[in-house]
Amino acid sequence: MSSKTYIGDVGTVIELDTGVSLAGASALSIEAAKPDGSTVSWTAAAAGTSVRYTTQAGDLDVSGAWVLQAKATIGSGTWRGESVQLRVYPHFD
Repeated sequence: MSSKTYIGDVGTVIELDTGVSLAGASALSIEAAKPDGSTVSWTAAAAGTSVRYTTQAGDLDVSGAWVLQAKATIGSGTWRGESVQLRVYPHFD
């Protein structure tokens, strides 16, 4: 398929590398700031040092530059990874 991510795509794997072991994490998520200013939190799974989420219907609902950030709770602390951008395109772009 395409190397671009489009509005409404389902099954797109989003994986963010944290660079640290996530063993023992009690909560993992990908926090996303949408281009329209709203935010969403997706429950993620550990994949080595990465957090991974597979998009579902309704997740990618706004085109533009999304800002994504891994979030992990390990023990009594909560940490965030570096922010990354994901460009979501309108259909036929």
